[in-house]
Amino acid sequence: MTMKYFKSGLLLSMALVSFSLMTSCADDLEVGKKIDESQYNKVLQNNAYLRDGKSNLSAPIVELYENSYTTSVKLNLTKPATTATSAKVAIDVSYLETYNQEHGTDFQLYPQELVSFDNGGIINFTEEKSGEVGMTITGGESVLEDQTYAIPVAITEPSSDFTVQNETAKHCMYLVKDMRNASDAYKGEDVVKGFLFFEVNGTNPLNAFSFELENGKLLWDVVVLFAANINYDSDAGRPFVKCNPQVQYLLDNNETYLQPLRKRGIKVLLGLLGNHDMAGLAQLSEQGAKDFAREIAQYCYAYNLDGVNYDDEYSKNPDLDNPAFDSPSTRAAARLCYETKRAMPDKLVTVFDYGRMYGTSSVDGVDADEWIDVVVPNYGGSASPIGNMTYKKLSLIHISEPTRPISI
Repeated sequence: MTMKYFKSGLLLSMALVSFSLMTSCADDLEVGKKIDESQYNKVLQNNAYLRDGKSNLSAPIVELYENSYTTSVKLNLTKPATTATSAKVAIDVSYLETYNQEHGTDFQLYPQELVSFDNGGIINFTEEKSGEVGMTITGGESVLEDQTYAIPVAITEPSSDFTVQNETAKHCMYLVKDMRNASDAYKGEDVVKGFLFFEVNGTNPLNAFSFELENGKLLWDVVVLFAANINYDSDAGRPFVKCNPQVQYLLDNNETYLQPLRKRGIKVLLGLLGNHDMAGLAQLSEQGAKDFAREIAQYCYAYNLDGVNYDDEYSKNPDLDNPAFDSPSTRAAARLCYETKRAMPDKLVTVFDYGRMYGTSSVDGVDADEWIDVVVPNYGGSASPIGNMTYKKLSLIHISEPTRPISI
């Protein structure tokens, strides 16, 4: 009986509270007042944005291992088109300067005569959320090796059935590298890739050439120099990149020890991890991440490397009174990856799924798929996709032999 009485009393109380709230709200109700519906416009309208058809990225890296590369430009809508919809895409030369200024890069325009679109670049579709048109990028004698070119593709003739919110949504920036003379490691677009960590304190990275398949192709596609460190500069009051003598020797002599790998198609990444002080890869503030990302980009461009691998280990708790730091979190780690990709969009940003280095799916509304290229799980473990990522970016097998991880 007591329990039944308690329930009835509770329901009565809830009814009285609801009545009280309803009468209270009615006192502020203005009948006939015109409502400003502008805040709902973005919800009601059909927004469009461009992506690469193969990778679904807004700034895909295209490597020309053969004389031509075929993909598609994809127009996506936030909701299905209600009628027959069309739009035209073309190269927007003027946008390249804006993109370079925004990212601090100096990419050159890829020769326009080497780029072609099917159907004159016109995309047609009906009652669907996306449509695409074929695009072919052809190699040419004027294209230089070891240089990143850009192809800024834009919606040039939008339909009245959808809206393009901003310049980022309007464009898809293709970053093109000529790899036709570095094809020994190329085994096909969808073939499993080998990702090798070299403990460089006692191993020459050129040993990667020792592993070949029966067809003569090189086994390893990526080599990580393990490892440089993030450390704290107490005089400057900021984190910085510190290289031990062995890592610095390889960088200083990269034409002898690193570029031969790259010339045969093996990508070379600089590994980074903590080093027993309060500077850590997963505990930088927004400004701290921007500053450190710019320093990483300087290393990659100066020493002609293909990117970076971040590993969140061996760091102490930071001084939160220092504006360069934030509380350790996957959010802070994601910010560093995001800022690194912005600072070097034509390079690889990869992570070792350990500590807090991986787990946050977006930064400033940008999906993780746009700023993480490869995820390597811990020994014997596995990682799951986040955001729009697929398993194509995640290691399937992870072993240690004899002291450093090998991922496939």
